[in-house]
Amino acid sequence: MIRKVRLGGLLLVLAVPIMSSWVSGNPEDPKLIKGKLKNGMTYYIYPNDFPKNEAVYRLFVKSGSVLENEKQRGLAHFLEHMAFNGTTHFPNETLIRYLESNGAKFGKDVNAHTSYNETVYKLQLPTSDSKFVDQTMTIISDWAGGLTLDSTEIEQERGVIMSEWFSTKKANEVVQQAFLSKLLNGSRFAERKVIGDTAVIKNFKRQEIVDYYHQWYDPQFMAVAVVGDVSVPEIEAMIHAKFEGIPSKRGNKIPTYDIPNYRTRSFERIVDPEGTKADLSLIQLFKKDSPVNTEKDYESYLRRSLLNQLIKRRLSNLTFDNPAYKSASVQFSGFLNTKKIGLASVQINPEQPEKSIIDFAVHLEQMLQHGFLDTEIEAVKTSYGRALQRKLERKAPVASTSLMDEIYNDFYKDQKMISTASEYEWYKATVDRVDAQSLRKELRSLMQPKRIQYQLTSYPKVDPILPSQERIYTIFDSLGKAKVLPYHLAVQEHDQLLEETPVASTLIATTLVPEIKSTVYELSNGVRVIVKKPEVRDSKLTITGFRKGGMYALDSADYLTAQYATNVAALSGAGTLSRESLAQYLNGKSASMRFLIDKTRSGVAGSADLKDAETLFQLLYLRWTSPRVDSKNFNLIKEKAKESYRTAIKTDANIYQLELGQMLNGSDYTNREINESIIENELHASRILPVFNKMYGNANGYTFVLSTDLDEDVLKELVLTYLGGLPSGSVDTSYVYERPVVPRQTLRFERAVSDSPKATVSLITQKNTISEPIEVYNLKSDILSAVLRMKLQATLRERMGMIYSAGVSASATPYPDALSRQSISFNCDPKNVEVLIEAAQQELAKVASDPSSFEKELADIKSNQLKEMAINKQKDSFWSTYIRNTLFYGIDNWNYIGDFDHILNSITAQDIADLCKADYIDSQISIQAVMLPKEGISKK
Repeated sequence: MIRKVRLGGLLLVLAVPIMSSWVSGNPEDPKLIKGKLKNGMTYYIYPNDFPKNEAVYRLFVKSGSVLENEKQRGLAHFLEHMAFNGTTHFPNETLIRYLESNGAKFGKDVNAHTSYNETVYKLQLPTSDSKFVDQTMTIISDWAGGLTLDSTEIEQERGVIMSEWFSTKKANEVVQQAFLSKLLNGSRFAERKVIGDTAVIKNFKRQEIVDYYHQWYDPQFMAVAVVGDVSVPEIEAMIHAKFEGIPSKRGNKIPTYDIPNYRTRSFERIVDPEGTKADLSLIQLFKKDSPVNTEKDYESYLRRSLLNQLIKRRLSNLTFDNPAYKSASVQFSGFLNTKKIGLASVQINPEQPEKSIIDFAVHLEQMLQHGFLDTEIEAVKTSYGRALQRKLERKAPVASTSLMDEIYNDFYKDQKMISTASEYEWYKATVDRVDAQSLRKELRSLMQPKRIQYQLTSYPKVDPILPSQERIYTIFDSLGKAKVLPYHLAVQEHDQLLEETPVASTLIATTLVPEIKSTVYELSNGVRVIVKKPEVRDSKLTITGFRKGGMYALDSADYLTAQYATNVAALSGAGTLSRESLAQYLNGKSASMRFLIDKTRSGVAGSADLKDAETLFQLLYLRWTSPRVDSKNFNLIKEKAKESYRTAIKTDANIYQLELGQMLNGSDYTNREINESIIENELHASRILPVFNKMYGNANGYTFVLSTDLDEDVLKELVLTYLGGLPSGSVDTSYVYERPVVPRQTLRFERAVSDSPKATVSLITQKNTISEPIEVYNLKSDILSAVLRMKLQATLRERMGMIYSAGVSASATPYPDALSRQSISFNCDPKNVEVLIEAAQQELAKVASDPSSFEKELADIKSNQLKEMAINKQKDSFWSTYIRNTLFYGIDNWNYIGDFDHILNSITAQDIADLCKADYIDSQISIQAVMLPKEGISKK
């Protein structure tokens, strides 16, 4: 399995511990069909019926910006855009219209991305209609060999690409570009940024993009992949019929471009005029890791995986020793399928800049000199091994998107689909060879002081007090020669969570609810439990719960405390167990439980495999009935919070957002600007438990939703013992908060405060009425948002070419009183603000006054809504959310899902037009919010 994370503005692909997300997926598995056509194109087919009646499609291309010549800079990405603007079988924009008419949503179900050395086209579409499946394969075939690249479409798309380029401009771009430049290290990649050269984008001749397409979209560099609820023979026949005729230039070869390793250490100091934080990064480059296809490969992979986990755990534990730095991380990961990078980063506390670096250097050197404790190593091994064993034993289906990630690895990384069963055998065979000595040796091999690239980034206010290059070198060099004390961790071990079994309550009523296929238990302590069998067979138990109240039910003096209460409790342990002891007890077990307090309700959420079901119930009971406040950890959290606010850089853009929020919400204790003084005066350890216990404490009125196929009698006993054992008694969680009265107003709020060269426009409306049942209102609001998004994209992006994308959002709540808010937002060139606002308003007026103008869009949106509902009904998380929200909003029946098709189809264009008029045209509050760049901000 792969995991994608953001790092310094880059999308990196990291290997995570469990290599595969499925049980029988090695290349020899008969379910996986992998082949090669006569023209060299690779294909993959994997039948999978989760979700049912849907498939995930990919066209993988081993080309990107790195293959462009000087006249083509930016055309790999431009070509990806053109794939949606005309193909042999779908001229101009008919491809998108065709897919949307069949339930697809552009961006979610239809998308693509381009990187330096890959381009990937993505579809996620229904498979119930074989003709539509056939047409889907035709679309992918057209992408591979049938793009028309019409001159008129190219001219129209130039503006869209420039708008996308504009949208990428950010305040911290100086730092991001410096970091990226350091990683690319003067290679060919550094000369071929994906977005390209704006001069090329504006002026290239059509033949340049045609040449790139014909040269690099060669079948031998491509793969088509289909995973989902499909017929393998039919798909394979379609692949042969539709792809085998695409011609290939057999002599065409993809050049190999590497990123050179660093030869000597260097130091770079970057002062970002618009920066808000200071960081020191230690960057290294290594040869990329080999694929893991044998047991021998696996031992190295396991060592690397455990090492990353050990470092992460160590640094997490060290935060409780109150180091001077704000945060720190160390990780080793793949980069662009070309290199491995080592990145050690520390966020510097501007009040203790040098000590921040010293503490971080000491913690690094401590690991290098002494490695890791046997208890630390055993803990990560236990966690890793048990997670792998649970994955092997679980019977839950795997989503098609996850399987497609495995195919990506096969095509781009030569990483075979190793089954979980095979990996578990390899793990058992190699884990004992991964010991303290080998881990320390591995870490030391990955820290090469003479080749580290030091990058210090800051902002003008703090830069003068940061250490010099010479001082930073001295700190790390001297520690490398000194003896650092070893790390010490003492944990008191416990063999049970609870000292006594709770006194069970009695079951006072059992009700079957056929509409949601659930059983409702009413317990004598006032708790209600709703049990639903999972939609797909799964050896897992999930528990979620809620009760009305939340922060709006608290006195204003406790509002701030409520924001910290559950976090403080979680970091303090529970009962007789400290934080460390509780973590040690749970290590290797699947049980986890979170407590959450938001504005309008409190809640819990947890899960476990069935073998740990009782542990999950015990954990909930323990943390509910025996919360703790560790004074040391509380003081640490409070001091870090004060420090964070004290050292924060308040930008003009921050002030703009605060003022805008107060225009919409009024000003009171719920949205005030927090500062050090407020935290000092209002956040007290003595109030954490009283607030926690008001939100939890007596469980009367709490609703728990359980999704599991655990034996009914076993489950009932656990429910009565642990949920029924929660304290009973009266509790008042009624709302005491009253929103400020915001006067009816229509205004323009404009400030030139952005550190980015782009303008950000938000058209916001708000009213304090919801005229129909909340579930129907939300559905209509979703439809209206989709209509407006399609209309705005067609006008502002496709016709005018002045934006990259338009965001449309809407939200509503009846608590503590009715409120609905809508927003249209986009980024653009500042010179285009007025014409774009006028165009957006014209679209709003037309939708509100002319229902016939969006009849086609409405039909497409309804088709997508039906498709999404069919998929959602296969997800247990969807049902859990639906059940909780139905009860939370006081809906007195369970008919919405069963009647969804009828409700949806009964919504007319006139209904949507009326809603548009009410929510946008006639709203109580209407604000045009425009954030412009500061004077002198460059557009370069």
